[in-house]
Amino acid sequence: MKRDLGKLFKTGEIIFRQGDPAECMYVVQKGEVELVVESEYGFKRLTMLKSGDVFGEVSLFAEKARFSTARAVQDTWVMTLDERAFMGRLHQDPSLAFHMIRQMARRIYDQDHLLMRGFYDEENRTPHAPGFVSYIDLVALVEKELTRAKRLWQALSFAIIEIDRFSALQAQFDAVVGEDLLTSLGGTIRGVLRRQDVAGRFGDDQFGLLLYETDGQAAVRVLEKVRRSFFTLWGRVEHPDQAAIFHCGIACYPDHDNTAQLHKAAHKALSDSKKTGNPILLATPPEKK
Repeated sequence: MKRDLGKLFKTGEIIFRQGDPAECMYVVQKGEVELVVESEYGFKRLTMLKSGDVFGEVSLFAEKARFSTARAVQDTWVMTLDERAFMGRLHQDPSLAFHMIRQMARRIYDQDHLLMRGFYDEENRTPHAPGFVSYIDLVALVEKELTRAKRLWQALSFAIIEIDRFSALQAQFDAVVGEDLLTSLGGTIRGVLRRQDVAGRFGDDQFGLLLYETDGQAAVRVLEKVRRSFFTLWGRVEHPDQAAIFHCGIACYPDHDNTAQLHKAAHKALSDSKKTGNPILLATPPEKK
């Protein structure tokens, strides 16, 4: 794109304001643009946009007023496209549609991430285990850290712990038992894991663990220590008359080299663990083709 096709906005200049009618969309040609929400308390930044980024398209396509204010962070060249101009550009360069859809999908993903984090963090929805990241945060972190492990040639293990008969224990006794189970197991996990490792909730009766620079065999040893400590704490301190155990499935990189494989392998190992009676099971590497 040539800069002379666009318009220069000086540093701090408003491109459009929150509440304005949406008559066009924009493409950053050079410079930076920030989207902010205005309120009586001031400005809150939503995102930063750089060269090649498209913005304002959602309001245009939805025929809604602008939900945020766009302003130039530095001297910035911006191309303006109304519906007719956009269709013309689309005929010239069909990849523009893919580029826009990808950006919109990323924004939707980020918004869904925030919504899901709020859903899983809501204390009254499920028995609460304080100090653990949410399910959606842990899933996102696994993807991010797997990329880092590949770049640094480091091992990474992902484990899923499931408390046996969790719902049945709560139904048979009361919700306090469920709270005590989560507190006991959560405290045990935090006591065993290193500072850099991460644990998160995977549901009512499951925890997910992300173990940095840890291969499969080392992860098994860590989880065995968690299992012994939990059994001792629960059996001697909490409810000695109510048996509580857990099963665990572990998958590691580089045996499983993408996020989907890592999750699938850990879940399968957990399922096999319950079938075989082996409390901790390490997923086998996939067969090489």
